[in-house]
Amino acid sequence: MKHSLTRRDFLLQSTTAIGAFATLVGGGQGGPAWAGSPAGRSASWAWHPGDPSPGVTPTAKFSGIFAILSTPFDQTDQVDWEDLEREAVFCIRAGAQGLVWPQLAGEFYLLSEDERLHGAEVLLHAAAGRTPVVIGVQAPESHLATKFARHAERQGASAIISLPPYMGSTSLETAANYYHALAHETKLSIFIQNSGPPWGAALPTEFVIGMAKESPQFGYVKEEVAPVAHRIGEYAMSGVMKGVFSGNAGRNFLDEYSHGANGTMPACEFIDVDVQIGALALEGKIEQARGIFAKLLPMINLEEIYGLPFVKEVLVRRGVFKTAKLRGIVGGGLDDKDGGELEAWWKELAAYARTQ
Repeated sequence: MKHSLTRRDFLLQSTTAIGAFATLVGGGQGGPAWAGSPAGRSASWAWHPGDPSPGVTPTAKFSGIFAILSTPFDQTDQVDWEDLEREAVFCIRAGAQGLVWPQLAGEFYLLSEDERLHGAEVLLHAAAGRTPVVIGVQAPESHLATKFARHAERQGASAIISLPPYMGSTSLETAANYYHALAHETKLSIFIQNSGPPWGAALPTEFVIGMAKESPQFGYVKEEVAPVAHRIGEYAMSGVMKGVFSGNAGRNFLDEYSHGANGTMPACEFIDVDVQIGALALEGKIEQARGIFAKLLPMINLEEIYGLPFVKEVLVRRGVFKTAKLRGIVGGGLDDKDGGELEAWWKELAAYARTQ
């Protein structure tokens, strides 16, 4: 029997409870041309000091399309650091206004402390100051989160992002104490990620706004609790938030933008397309933005259905990852017809995939 999980369901499962997935079938000879290829991977994605800037300059006030990076694993379940670096360069060349790792789509809950620390160093080295880097520091308790935060600041991160505590007590008092502990240990701006249960309490907008009134350090939020667009409107009207971002694969970004969003944080497999949509919206060319978004939406739907295996398989097809492996998972998954659906929609979207 084939098992399927929605993107959100997939993220809520532990490595021992997740249904099995395999890589997509297809994409070989005779199929549509995907940007990049495993054979040309090293030449395509290598970056060296002196390479021209993609034109994205870090700013004090963060906005735009921030790419959520996935974590690449090899067939032995070890993190592939080369592919993580390549993924960062892919996103920068795509025009991403920021990089974020490791969050839910980065499977942070499957990484060791050492892997998270080393991964932050790899990512910041790959970015080389060309775009803001936001390091995820969430942990079950503040002692570990502050360790990640201090390390991120020492390594040159632009900001940190964190879910509230997601184990044990999830009261607002617990969340406030947790974020205050982070602020005490670092001067970096703090993105409050509000995804709701089971990743901590669904924080009221009044709570987040109150934190921002207390300190500009808490002036950024990634909002994912429904109704996201209306909650974003509340943040925007408060006059105290420095940056209001959404998530959920960017599937409602244009509506969220109209309510006052400053940006969004989607998974990165189509980040070059996301950047184009965001740029058109910012220029007031909403109809053009909607036209491209309409071609991206079927891919977002596939991501919602099949989750991280879909994200990683697209990155393989685009020449970024060597494998679509998820740690601790083997077998099962998408069939030939699912792969055919992906290929068919790629034909509609390929013209907007600018990163080669």
